[in-house]
Amino acid sequence: MSARTQVAHVRRLLARTVLAVGGVVVGWLLYCVCQGMFSGYPKHYGRRLLSIACMVLIALTGGIAWIIDEHRMHDDD
Repeated sequence: MSARTQVAHVRRLLARTVLAVGGVVVGWLLYCVCQGMFSGYPKHYGRRLLSIACMVLIALTGGIAWIIDEHRMHDDD
């Protein structure tokens, strides 16, 4: 295995790890919004902005999943 292949392998592993950790953090945040955990904070914490941002993330997650699923369906043709 050459040095370039090892660097590429480590880079892919690092990218997958970062994506997995980021996905878990975003998923936890979205779960908290869905459960209403941020609804009891005072107004000065910006709960409306946080709720709106998380709802947009929920919609984007669904949209991305739909797009990926659509591409898989057309790969069979």
